[in-house]
Amino acid sequence: MTTPTARQPRGIPAGGQFAATTRTEPSLILSAPVVAPEYVEHRLAELGLGAHLSVDQINEVSTLLNDSKDFTDRNIQIVADDLHLRAHGYSASQARDAQEGLSMLRAAGLNEQADALEAVTDARLANARGAAAHEYSGHARHASDPVLADGKTVPVPADDPRVQAGEVFDRVAAEGNVFARASTVDSPHDTQAIRFQANRPLSDEEAYALSGVVGYANRAAIGGEPLDDPQRGPARDTPYSFIARIDTNKGRQGDFEKFESMIPDIISNGSAPRSTKGGTRAIEPFADQDLKLEIYYAE
Repeated sequence: MTTPTARQPRGIPAGGQFAATTRTEPSLILSAPVVAPEYVEHRLAELGLGAHLSVDQINEVSTLLNDSKDFTDRNIQIVADDLHLRAHGYSASQARDAQEGLSMLRAAGLNEQADALEAVTDARLANARGAAAHEYSGHARHASDPVLADGKTVPVPADDPRVQAGEVFDRVAAEGNVFARASTVDSPHDTQAIRFQANRPLSDEEAYALSGVVGYANRAAIGGEPLDDPQRGPARDTPYSFIARIDTNKGRQGDFEKFESMIPDIISNGSAPRSTKGGTRAIEPFADQDLKLEIYYAE
């Protein structure tokens, strides 16, 4: 009698279909992620920086991003700003902000101020380019250069394009004084000038009217002696700001906290109604309820 031989079906290993077998794993290599210049150009445009960079610079930004593997918008802006700074002496973000400031001035009908700002900007940026060339060729740059003036350790001069375009800094140099932002000052001492910077350009008429608000708040809260000529109004250092000269040494009350809180309240609501004259107000509310002022005290 012949014993039948067990057949092994083709494709099934010895020991059954669930027996362990040796297989060759497929070879798979993942390449590192990269971004194309077209994507970088799109993101730069969204950030408002694209118009300030050349095609070669955009390509270089792409290369640096691919080297860093950090493709966030923040890093795109940092890389673009650094390239622009080395090429021109000011960052792409500063160029964008200055252009936006000029556009706001022209939209507000302040063409003379816009022309003046543009002339100052061109001159300052020409100086900045020269300073940047020295910086990156191994020479030291002067501390008052707008690129190094950070508005904290080094005050930014009022004719800096950034200040002229409305950018807010903690310390600003203007009219022979260094002004410190109120939020950075514990208690003002012996100041004889106070600077006010708005969140939009101000006409001379608006600055004059706001100086009246300042005078009212001074009388009620500080009691300092006004030093400005009431016929001429306050000094203007930028299209966004003005400087009121007040000798606070002679102030009777010296309540700066009250002074700072009164100003936005008067802008929004006007001064307190008079008990006489039918409850009228010395100062009516401003039409622009979104108007805000940053306060700076002379150091």
